[in-house]
Amino acid sequence: MIHSPSTHLTTEAWEHIINTFQNGIYITNAEGLTLAVNSAYEKITGISAQQVIGRYIDDIVREGILSTSITKDVVATGQEVIREQRVQSGKYVVLRGVPIYKENQIDLVVTSVQDITVINRLQTELSHSRALATQYKERLTELEGSDTFVAESTEFRAAIALAQRVAKVGSTVLILGESGTGKEVLAREIHEKSPRHDQLFLKINCGAIPENLLEAELFGYEGGAFTGAKRNGHVGLFEEASNGTLFLDEIGDMPLHLQVKLLRVLQERTVTRIGSTKAISVNTRVIAATNQDLEQMVKEKKFREDLYYRLNIVVIKSPPLRERKKDIPGLIHFFVRKLNEKYELNKQLAPELIGAFMEYDWPGNVRELENMIERILVTSSEDVISLENAHLPWIIVGPSLSAQEVARPFEEITLKEAFDRVERQMLQEAVKRFHTTYQVAEALQISQPSVSRKLKKYGLTLKK
Repeated sequence: MIHSPSTHLTTEAWEHIINTFQNGIYITNAEGLTLAVNSAYEKITGISAQQVIGRYIDDIVREGILSTSITKDVVATGQEVIREQRVQSGKYVVLRGVPIYKENQIDLVVTSVQDITVINRLQTELSHSRALATQYKERLTELEGSDTFVAESTEFRAAIALAQRVAKVGSTVLILGESGTGKEVLAREIHEKSPRHDQLFLKINCGAIPENLLEAELFGYEGGAFTGAKRNGHVGLFEEASNGTLFLDEIGDMPLHLQVKLLRVLQERTVTRIGSTKAISVNTRVIAATNQDLEQMVKEKKFREDLYYRLNIVVIKSPPLRERKKDIPGLIHFFVRKLNEKYELNKQLAPELIGAFMEYDWPGNVRELENMIERILVTSSEDVISLENAHLPWIIVGPSLSAQEVARPFEEITLKEAFDRVERQMLQEAVKRFHTTYQVAEALQISQPSVSRKLKKYGLTLKK
């Protein structure tokens, strides 16, 4: 039933007029008494005319039929007010309230309600498409010139094989390994070999983002949920990656209170944005990774036990480079080729330099190896980079030179003589690079008195 706000028109006339509009129409007087709504308003908002007509707007908001109203703002300012809002039906709308004056006083407030749900969805789909395009472009760049993993070692082959097996199912996966071992490579392989391969693969480093921002990025928030929040709110990564894969790197750094929210998402497959009470269904596969000992963290109460067991369904261990040294020559070849193309170079590494890399343990793993190769390629003036002109850090080149010095199959040499040669060579390199016996002791991991004694033994002195 519609009450006419004018004595000049019949109720039927007003009903006919406002029902011709495709946008919703909501009319109140200056005191906030609801006088009329049209059928489009009922359809868009899911609120019937009987719920609001003849009632004051403050009472309607207080009962939760409307979450907010712009009528009072229009009356207070005497001007047009525009606001975006999510209504009872779940749709997103733009409210536009305008004052109607009579004898220089506000007589009515007419609010139009435009459904922008489709526009928002199209914007989200466009954002999703752009993200996919960027992801595919990045992945093509990564794979350019290489159709497979560099995996000659049994250890890394086993990790890849397990990743490819679990890709076909939707289980949560936990990847363990030191920094730089290729945990993200394994996570991407799981995604790309899964039925979700044509959907988004999103990554977030849980240790690289401040706690308050991490929560907003993961779970999203409603408009106005906190100071600085976007007016239209923010879609979290769990929603964004629904039907795809979310890679939570460094999961061990996630704050405890966010671990509770993550556990709820994994168990209930729903996410609740900050500032909202509505649960949103998501179909997101989670792959987590860490270089920390989660089991020990559970014992120390630094990581939730229930979340640990929820993540610990399928565990893949990414081996450190020192345990898969067979992969080093192939990785070197791959990185040299990639960097030559990137910087338009034509350089190669001499065999003895590759041999030096084979002997080093690479505590920074594959990432350290790639960075080292880039460093020597861009700084060396030679096309063939040898051990002598590579200008490697002593920690890498020292042991290699020593091994080269003693590896003479046709020379008879005692074990003690071989040991003395290695020791002398390492000390010679050390005195070139360090200025104190304490620095040498730290580099060689021996005591300072031992350094002093050995330098005297070989007649070596430190640089001034």
